[in-house]
Amino acid sequence: MKFIFFPTSPVGTYNEYQYKDFLQRESDPYAQAKYRVVLEYLRDRPGATILNAGCGSGELSFLLAAAGHSVVGIDPGAEYIALAAAGAAERGCLGRCSFRVSSIAEFAAGNKFDCVVATDVLEHIENDAAALDQLLNLLRPGGSLIITVPALPALFGYHDELLGHFRRYTRSSLRALLDARPVLEVKKIRYFGFTLLPVCWLFSRYLRRPYPAASLSGRSVSVRQIILRLLLAFDRTVPMPLGTSLISLAVKTGEKTAD
Repeated sequence: MKFIFFPTSPVGTYNEYQYKDFLQRESDPYAQAKYRVVLEYLRDRPGATILNAGCGSGELSFLLAAAGHSVVGIDPGAEYIALAAAGAAERGCLGRCSFRVSSIAEFAAGNKFDCVVATDVLEHIENDAAALDQLLNLLRPGGSLIITVPALPALFGYHDELLGHFRRYTRSSLRALLDARPVLEVKKIRYFGFTLLPVCWLFSRYLRRPYPAASLSGRSVSVRQIILRLLLAFDRTVPMPLGTSLISLAVKTGEKTAD
């Protein structure tokens, strides 16, 4: 079923580059492969209640709902919440998805969630530690926290600047951020996107141009996308020593547990 997009970016929370980045995610093999890792981390939590913080236009929320979870998506951009709600209605998953215009700091929920997911969110927030604490307040004891962030400060460039990133992370810096929360037990931190490191460096650092975007049309998938999907399928199943992103899984516990 074809998703409905605004033809141009509305005036609102995000700039034109950020808007286009959101819209390509449904057909972007990189984003979809990363979302599959998130789904795999939730395999042992069937029918979970999930907060998708910084949900954007809803692509991950739709996948979570299709997997049987109940999802609340929040984002400060009203234009993206409208897109997410429209997409959920088209897919018939409004019974499992709801969306609200809210920042992490402003959001209040009556009940705590089984899982909190924040994909590519913390790098947009200057005080990432405070944002992480706010997310933890929304997570029930025993619940899972799944975070993805862009990796390797050496790759910080054009793409990060236009997306409004404050930083990129290393495995150790993300680990330190999580370990500083005594109620968190870190289960996994892995790099993702090893095969895309040359592309990221070339376009964002050297050429200072946008990445080759995934097609937003309904036309046949290009050879380039097929190759990319194959590379990412390998990357998703085989952890690598470096990558363009980091994906972490932690559990909220009552006391600190050594890893």
